[in-house]
Amino acid sequence: MKELGFDLKTLEVFIVTAQTGNMTMAAKQLGLTQSSVSQTLANLERNLDAQLLDRSVRPAGLTIAGRYFYEQSINLIKKAKDVRQVVTQDKFEKIHSLRVAMVGSLANHLSTPLVKLIRHHSESWTISTDISHLERESLIQRNVDIVISDDSSAHHEYLSRFPIVKEPFLIVLPKNYEGRDLTLEQISKELDLVRYDDDSFIGQTVENYIERCRIDAPTKVKLDNTQSVLSCVAAGLGWTITTPLCLLQSGIPREELTCLALPSGEQIFRELSLYSRQNELDNLPLCMSQNSQQIIRDKFMPKLERELPWLSDHVQIG
Repeated sequence: MKELGFDLKTLEVFIVTAQTGNMTMAAKQLGLTQSSVSQTLANLERNLDAQLLDRSVRPAGLTIAGRYFYEQSINLIKKAKDVRQVVTQDKFEKIHSLRVAMVGSLANHLSTPLVKLIRHHSESWTISTDISHLERESLIQRNVDIVISDDSSAHHEYLSRFPIVKEPFLIVLPKNYEGRDLTLEQISKELDLVRYDDDSFIGQTVENYIERCRIDAPTKVKLDNTQSVLSCVAAGLGWTITTPLCLLQSGIPREELTCLALPSGEQIFRELSLYSRQNELDNLPLCMSQNSQQIIRDKFMPKLERELPWLSDHVQIG
């Protein structure tokens, strides 16, 4: 890599010169000319803007910077040899490592079952719920391999998208509001809107919805996760707009909350999809998306049908 100022061949020349203390001997050992070795080392020091060899002594010694660079060069060459051995000898029946980023509202339902699937396809893996709106760029730049996200901006011509679930938003109020027939305007006059953080897709969607409906809801409470949001609502500190998955994974007992549908004709939805780079990871992204759908059918839908039956028909899987 040009920007590093050296390549593996340069490291090899430097290592052998440091070990022999003599450019002529290094050249003979490497099958190069003495002038070639000298030029390579001079270019290396110039590119790094550091003196690595002490040429005032015989045999040539290493400066403090040279000692550090020598030790790191040994490690880099060893790593390169290890990589070559793996590539040439491994049958690659599994993915070497897999990095998955997942939206938090699915983590409780999906992370454990998906690990069981991932372990059959990958030798090592990480699953993170610290997801942001930069995940599309992270996928393209290969900082992450699979993203399960509700961010529609993740669509890109180089990425494959596998839909998992589409769910409606709903109103959540304190328990003592059960049985009361109120409009959004009336609710916002009696209670503060407990908002999600602006960086989240849910937060942005709700904000756009409130603005579009011209609801007067001053910003007073803003939190970064569903459990905190619904805890405030359960404590009678406000109301919010969220989704069924977020509601049921929050850990807040349903009997502490009142749930209402958004006004007819004003439904908004959240779509959760799996994204990966095209033509990579074999059939793992498809399998993960299908498994996610099945997990939602088996574990989420029965609970939703039991606790919010009027909402279950509006959830679309796949």
